[in-house]
This record gives sequence, structure tokens and C-alpha cells, in this order.
Amino acid sequence: MSSRLSSRVYNTAALEVWFNNVGLDWEQSFARETLRRGREIYRQGQISGVELADDEAIVHCQFARKDTCYAVIEWTAQGPKVRSSIDDDALGEAVAVGGIYEIEELIADEIDPLPYEPKPAEAEQASEDTAESEPEVPVDDTPARRLTPQLEGLRSGLRLTAYWVNEDFSREPAFRSDGVPMHSSEREILVRLTAKARESGFQFRRESNDYILYDPERIAPFFSHTLKRWENVFSFIDLDLEAQRMAEGVREVKVIGRVESAGKEQMRVDWRLKLGRQWLDPEDAERLAKAGRGTHVVRGLGLVRIGEEQSAALAEWRVAAATNQEAAQTWPRYMVFSLFSERGAELDLEEELSEWRNHLLEQDCDDEKALPEFLRDYQAQGVRWMAKLRELGCHGLLADEMGLGKTLQVLTLLQYYPHAEKDSLIVCPASVVPVWESEARRWYPEIQTEVLSSGNDFSQKSLGAPRLWIASYTQLRRHKHLLDAAQFGYAVLDEAQQIKNPDAKVTQACCSISAECRLALTGTPIENRLLDLWTLFRFLMPGLLGSRRRFEEALDSENTKFRDSFVKRLRQQLTPFILRRQKDKVGKDLPPKVEMDLICPITALQRQTYENLLDRGRDELGDDLQSAMQTQSMHFFSLLTRLRQACCDPGLIPEVHADIQQSGKIQMLLTRLEDALSGDGARKVVIFSQFVSMLKRLKPLLKEAFPKVALLELSGRTKNRSKPVDTFQQTKGPAVILVSLRAGGTGITLHAADYVFLLDPWWNPAVESQAVDRVHRIGQDRRVFVYRMITQGTIEERIQHLKKEKRELFESTLGHLGSAKDLAEHFGDLEELAKLLPPES
Repeated sequence: MSSRLSSRVYNTAALEVWFNNVGLDWEQSFARETLRRGREIYRQGQISGVELADDEAIVHCQFARKDTCYAVIEWTAQGPKVRSSIDDDALGEAVAVGGIYEIEELIADEIDPLPYEPKPAEAEQASEDTAESEPEVPVDDTPARRLTPQLEGLRSGLRLTAYWVNEDFSREPAFRSDGVPMHSSEREILVRLTAKARESGFQFRRESNDYILYDPERIAPFFSHTLKRWENVFSFIDLDLEAQRMAEGVREVKVIGRVESAGKEQMRVDWRLKLGRQWLDPEDAERLAKAGRGTHVVRGLGLVRIGEEQSAALAEWRVAAATNQEAAQTWPRYMVFSLFSERGAELDLEEELSEWRNHLLEQDCDDEKALPEFLRDYQAQGVRWMAKLRELGCHGLLADEMGLGKTLQVLTLLQYYPHAEKDSLIVCPASVVPVWESEARRWYPEIQTEVLSSGNDFSQKSLGAPRLWIASYTQLRRHKHLLDAAQFGYAVLDEAQQIKNPDAKVTQACCSISAECRLALTGTPIENRLLDLWTLFRFLMPGLLGSRRRFEEALDSENTKFRDSFVKRLRQQLTPFILRRQKDKVGKDLPPKVEMDLICPITALQRQTYENLLDRGRDELGDDLQSAMQTQSMHFFSLLTRLRQACCDPGLIPEVHADIQQSGKIQMLLTRLEDALSGDGARKVVIFSQFVSMLKRLKPLLKEAFPKVALLELSGRTKNRSKPVDTFQQTKGPAVILVSLRAGGTGITLHAADYVFLLDPWWNPAVESQAVDRVHRIGQDRRVFVYRMITQGTIEERIQHLKKEKRELFESTLGHLGSAKDLAEHFGDLEELAKLLPPES
């Protein structure tokens, strides 16, 4: 508290009036926020003066900026009434509150222990004419009684009363309003008790003539610190049994959830709290479970607290509970794993649920159903794994690497473990719809497929066998209004990373699907961040990963130890529901994949174009990378794109007119193609780029350089995607296909190729892997060479280093399911990210 140098103007009569005023429960006349601000003004010593009159008080206040103001407090039958010189009424009232606390301090310092009795006018006048000496104080020899504060523990808090102990040990209440006269020393000590009660947070209750402390967070420090100071003033303090229990300190209760079966796929959770060996009363347990963190008063036990981790577990459970609209106490069984992931929550599972959980955790499936012989062993295992999840009322993510046959596994599941009376639904990118149709016809022609469109939707009931609906994400979003009335057996999201944005309309449409069993398929479950995974499981098993806010807070935590612990627990939590196999582990019949970086020289024109772009970017954005990404993100990413284009082909920059062969990268590509396409054998090459304009510029150059080689193109503008793909696959001689990275990332097979060139590799390894796996997949019988073309000394080299770090992170988090960090976390400024470095000597 700041030292006070306030001026105080008053007379004895006014002091007595204000003593009576502040003795009332005046704090109830102000809002809680006003009281908080007023206390702060008082503690900071900003009250510069008080003037007391019988009917009002003037409070002067001076803030740090030297502005002065005042508030006038008029005491009425309803309590204090405030007017001030400040336009802000709330601040004016806060100044008045600070002034009242200042008046309380003044009274404690100056008021006489005896009640004030005004003298007759003539005697007072006579005294003024005499010498200025202090009047004699009459001696009051009435014997003083002993004041004993009494503390009682209540269910709602701590109650303070007091009583006088007479010489014959009889008792009289201390707080009374009947005007019974008091001895001067008695009056003084009662004033002192009242002040101390207010300092400790007690509030006066007029109706019961007592004080009560409601806040359990203040009760514990009252007993541990304040009570000792009270004992120095009052010879004895009376504590009842409940107050004695509170004085023992705060004890931590243990949260235990009793989980019982509520049907084949449901469970019921009954939260119980335990202190030592004693179980809390169910009513108290429910109250504390709802309140969560903090200190609480429990009758018979004193002060108890739910630990931070246990409180977090309960909070997460309440968030998950918000998704359950059917019943207040019944939840999907998979929520057992959500709670087990929280360190603070202990579950007591009944025997049947414990067996269910153990069965789900078992890696081996005991299903002996005969599956088709054309399935590879790992594919049959995947089918049985999905069937087991369905049997146990759970849902899963099949995250096999690209090219391991996820489509075939799902079609086998639908054929051999059907929902006899319900249609099923596959949702996929529009480019992949024909793939599902053709794969169904190839492997299981008896499956009746329907493609969702404006003239053909699942509101039309089938009279025959259940159908397999195939819908693009776009068509599903357009038909979202039909989903409430539709019930599916299986609902499968293919290329499920399409719903990685939790706020997108297509994500909301997918999460509206009602199905007995939900599955997600993707070889890249996380393209950029772990929130992608949260969104997938929002579709699969709502509530399992808790709230989006808490999930993001954990990932963004600056506490590295906490963040790493969270990711570790997340991995454990999701293990039963994710199946991921890698080609190098299960695809034994696949030939090896050789990957290498081709460092390409930079031409003089490229160097000049690159440096001009970087200089212009520094002028526009400054060198603060973090600031540029936050405040000018569009300009920042536009600059990055232009720099990458300069690395590939300076002719891609609008103001630069250059032949494509003035690119060092294109010169290197032509040399490598000469080696790949010459000699014996029908070599086939796939060239990927994100820049369609570059592929357009490259195409005539390749026609001229390799006139006898079949040259094909696939981009987002290609209407019939299957035509160039089929031609490339079936051509007997050498062939080259130019593919835009996004258009060729999903839904096509190019395993006839044995060379892949990535002209402009970007920072996201997941997108790049999708493209490469179009070639290196089941059916490939030759070694595949993958070349990433990197322009020396440029941003591309720095991004490649970043990508390698991301790959390590990607593989260390969720077993090849991971997250990417911001560019700003890896590069301190724009210069460090993009500066053109001289070639190494």
C-alpha cells in the first residue's frame, strides 16, 4: 500500500456521524467491480484529501497523470449517494469507494473511544474564550467485559459473531442494535474487530447482525495467517467444530468416475469424490464436480480442493458432455479413452467395460471370416481392423501411405461386413469419384453404386439391395439439407484432409452425416498442423479430443514440456483408432524409391530478377518476418511465390521477358531427360509443378527437344482426367506427362513411370508425398527415381532444410502423423529466409 499524505478536514461531530455511517454494510450499495477499483485507488494512495461535514463528505483524488477530481458522498436512508466531477460515472463511484476506505482509516486513527456529547452553546462559547487546553475526559470506571470473537463453519462459508464474557462468565451478544451503552474500552475493541473483519473479506449481514466470509479462497489464508494476528488482540477466539476443520487447511480430494455399461455402445458415468478413505456426500460431490477447480467448503470435512489436473479432466468431460443431447448421463463408450488420456481422471470400470476396452486395445483380430485371396495380408488385416471397430461401436482413421490400397480395403469391408438394410456413403474429391466407380466394378461388380448429383440423391428410397452412394465434397455440401433425414450404414471420407478446416461449410456438412460406422481415409492426415487431426476426429468421434479451444491452447503452449507431454498423451489416446502402414514395411513387393536433391545453378538473369524482387519486398514489408506475416500476409506470400517463380523460370515474372532456357533449372532438367529417355527401354517420366504457366512454357520446348517421345499434360483445366493418364500408362514407348502438383495429387495412378521430377518443391512434405505416391504405389515393378530440383543459394534451399526438420517432427509426434511449424519460428527475418547466397567455392 502506498504511503498516504492526504489532507483531512473534519470536526468531532462530523467524525462521530461518519463513524455511524461506515459502521453499516455500506459496501452492498456498490457493484463488485466498483469496489475492486475503489480498493485499488485507496491502496495506491490516490486519495489526496477528505472533508467531512455532518451531511456529506468531499473526496479529492489525484491520478498519476496529475489530473485531479472529486466525489461528493451524501448519506441517505438508502445508503451512500455519489456525485462527482468525472464524466465516467463508474470511475466517480470508485473514487467515492476509495474515499470511504480513507474515512474508515481516519476514524480508526482519530475517533475518541467515548461517544461524542455536544456541550451547551454558552459553555462551548465560554470554552473558546479560555485558554486553548484540551478538556478533561471524564473517567469511566465501569468494569470492562472480555470480547470473544466466535467463528462458525457453514455450508456456504465462515460466519463471524462475537460475545461479551461478563465477570460471572455469562455471555451477551456483541453485535446488537438496541442502543445498550458500552464502556469506552469495549467500544474501542468492537470497532477494532469490525475493521479487522472487513479487512479479511467478511461482509456484514444486517438481518442477522453478523459477518460472513463466502469466498473459500480467502478462508484458508485467514486461518493460516490472519487468525494468528487476531489472537494477539483478542485473548480467546471461539471456533466451532466446522471452523476447526477449516483451520486444518485445504486438503485435496480424489476424483473417481464409476463407469457402467448402458447398452452395447453406451456407458454411464457417475462421478464420485474421495478424501482419504472417506467418500463425499453425493450432493457435495456433484456440486464440486460442476464447480471444478478452486477451494470449496464441505460440511464435515472443512476446506477441500480438486487438483489442477483433475479439474482439467472434469472440465474436458463437461465440454464433451455438451455434444450429448440424448441423455444427461449416457455417453458413447469411446469416451473412456478421452478420460484415460487425462492424467487427473481415474476411472473405475465395471468388468464388462474393462473387457471391452482390453479387446479394443488388442492388436490381433480374432475374426476368422474368409476374405478374398487377392487381398494382400496387410489389406486383410486392415479390413478386419475396421470391422472390429464397427463391432465395438467405434470409428477409425485408416491412414495407410498412398498406394497401399485403401479403396480396395473399404470396398471389401462393405461387401463382407455389410449393413443389410442401410445405404452407405463415400465422400471424396470430384476427381476421385470415377476411381471409386471403376474400382467397385472391378473388384465387386455386385455392389450397386450411385453418384450423388442434382438429379439423383439419397432421398430416393431403394426397393432393392442397399446402395453405395458416391458423393463429391462439393455435391455433399449442396445436399446438406437432406442429411438430417438420411441414415447410413457406413460413411467414409476419402482424402479426408479435405475437411481440415473446422470452420468450412464442407466440414460442417460432413459432420452432419449420421451413420452406424464412420471411417476416414487419408495418407496425409496432417498436412500443416495437429488441428487437422482434431477436425478428423470431430467427424469420427465427437468429444473424444475435447474442445477445440483447449486443444489449440495445448498445442500453442509456450511450455515445451507441457506441449510434448500433451502430444505424447494424444498419441496414446488415438492409438486404438488409427491404423497406418508404410510401403517400406508392408509393401515388400514394391521396388525401392531413390530420392535426391538436384542443386541447379542460377543464371545471371535469374539472379538479377531474384535480387530485384527481394529488394522490392524489403522496401514494402520491412525485415520483420513475424510482423510481415501477421499484418501483410497477402503481400508476404505473394513475394514468396514470386521468388519461387524466379528460381524456376524468370519468364514467369510479368515484367520479365525471357526465354525458358534462361533458367538454370530448365537447363538441368533437359540434361537429365536426355539421360532418362535415351538408350534401351521404354522410360517414362512424370514432371510435377505447382505453376501451370510453367508447364505451358515447358511443353513446346520438350516437343522440340524430344519429338519422338509421347508428351501429355494433366492440370486442373483438363476435363477428361483419365484420358492422358490412361495414354501415359498404356503407351509402349517412352513418354513424359506434365502434371500440376494439386491436380495430380489425388485420384490417379501413374505407376508406369520410373522417373519423377519435382520442378518447384514446396515446404509441405505431405503434399509432395501425395504427388510422388501417384508413381510409387502397388503395381509398380521398377525402381523409382525422385528428383527435387533446387536452385542454389535461394529460398528453395532454406525451405528444403525446413522441410527436413518438419519431416523429423512429422515422424516423432504421432508415428508419421505430425505438425508443421511456422516459417517465423525457423527464420528470424526476411533476410535470413530469402537472401541470395553466393555459390560455394
